[in-house]
Amino acid sequence: MENLSGQHLGRYHIVEQLGEGGMASVYKAYDTRLERYVAIKVIRTEKGDDASFLKRFEREAKALARLNHANIVHVNDYGEQDGVPYVVMDYIPGGTLKQKLGQPIPYREAARLLFPVAQALRHAHQH
Repeated sequence: MENLSGQHLGRYHIVEQLGEGGMASVYKAYDTRLERYVAIKVIRTEKGDDASFLKRFEREAKALARLNHANIVHVNDYGEQDGVPYVVMDYIPGGTLKQKLGQPIPYREAARLLFPVAQALRHAHQH
């Protein structure tokens, strides 16, 4: 997937790429309407060519937006531009889990990181 830094997705000006995975890339962007930074997860365009994929993407974005939990990032918006589907979330500075992986960490630190994740997963599965 090409780097979208410097481009616009609707009202969002993409500032920089934060990370990339197998299915999507995540960017820091500026919401020109609300004048604040957000995170945008952009789904790989190969997936966006399929109409059934776009419907599933929309359904999942709506389901995620209904989740309200302290350990789950809030979904603010979703959309599609030129066949590129995206989800807009709160921007939370501080790095990524990927940056922590690959290095052994003490078990207490691992438990401290995993406990809120487990709480969020429980909430998501309940809803």
